Amino acid sequence: MKNFVFTGLILLFSVTASAQVYKWVDEHGKTQYTDLPPPPGAARDGQRLNIKPVPAPANNEASKSKNPADERLEFNKRQEQRKEEETKQLAKAEENKKKCIDAQGQVRLYTDSPRLTVPDGSGGIAYVDDDVRQKKIAEANKAVAAFCK
Repeated sequence: MKNFVFTGLILLFSVTASAQVYKWVDEHGKTQYTDLPPPPGAARDGQRLNIKPVPAPANNEASKSKNPADERLEFNKRQEQRKEEETKQLAKAEENKKKCIDAQGQVRLYTDSPRLTVPDGSGGIAYVDDDVRQKKIAEANKAVAAFCK
């Protein structure tokens, strides 16, 4: 009961806080905002602005901080995920490097060799004509462009 009366008295005598702010233009033409009335020599008459205080944010569950142990676990989990992503990126970069070297070798093979031979599937050798050779060079150049960045 005593707490109820005390709370009631506080609420009864509390006054909403509103700041008095004055806006006026000084002799140099600059707009000034102050909590004091403008001086008598101000270029223009000052205006009194009534500014209401910003209400306090609602205390909800989302804004409360988590347990430090939980925050640490989440941090460790994010760190592990980041390391896994870096490992995957490094593995992919290494694979692309190998593919790049292979593609560059293919370009050299098709451009430097005057006559190319390929197995014909029945144990024999077939010669590659110039049209097929140009297609192979174009494919190898595309592979170089894709993997050698």
